[in-house]
Amino acid sequence: MCQHDRVPRPPLQLIFDRSGRAAGVELDDAALVELYRYPDDGRRRLRTNFISSLDGSVQGSDGRSAGLGTPSDAHVFALHRALADAVVVGASTARAEGYRAVDLQPWQRELRAALGLAPFPALVVVTGSGRLDPTTATPAEGEGGPVVVLSTRSAPASALDPLREVGIEVRAADDELDLAAELDRLAGEGWPRLLCEGGPGLHRALLAAGLVDELSLTLAPVVVGGQGLRSTSGAAFDGALPFELAFALHADDGTLFTSYRIRPPADPSDGS
Repeated sequence: MCQHDRVPRPPLQLIFDRSGRAAGVELDDAALVELYRYPDDGRRRLRTNFISSLDGSVQGSDGRSAGLGTPSDAHVFALHRALADAVVVGASTARAEGYRAVDLQPWQRELRAALGLAPFPALVVVTGSGRLDPTTATPAEGEGGPVVVLSTRSAPASALDPLREVGIEVRAADDELDLAAELDRLAGEGWPRLLCEGGPGLHRALLAAGLVDELSLTLAPVVVGGQGLRSTSGAAFDGALPFELAFALHADDGTLFTSYRIRPPADPSDGS
């Protein structure tokens, strides 16, 4: 994804905040960073980020999530990346969206430096087949972060070896990929702030494993029709997973931003 000079973002207004911050106020850049930044406690946290149309599609008419984008979403998307240690994505999404090593705009790099983060977040691609374009190793332009591929030994060497040859770190598990163990390893290596950008299959697997701490869902003010994907794909869960709204923002371009946190299980000792 090519990065250009920063453009002015549309105003964003806080319209709900469970923590008690005053609603109905426009957020400046510092307040927006404070709202979205991860707690600085070293604990692994996984945030997932999706944009959806009003009729529930995470794909625009062009078959890509970028087709739903708005100016305010472009800014918040960039802010998510600026605050993360690693961007986690499934291989199908990486191929469809043309993912490359993460490069950043100057303002993103300045923010990361102020927060004591590495210059660039890593890109972590989860793949069963190992089928990934070796150009993923390099950013679209300028400098970029490292790329790590999480796969299994069942993936053919003909797919994984070309990735290793261009400097991608390939981690191939002996059996089925243990997502919890892999995310713990990333956190232990200094990447506890994790951002998953899709796709729907990986998102479902992370939810099923209880690994998602926060679901950041952007609602674009459009209806697209068609057979677009949802933010999850695969079998239904045995029971609905409960989340609660943490905060919501509204942008002048009509985009709605929400942040949902997983609801903790009820305390059986609480008789209420």
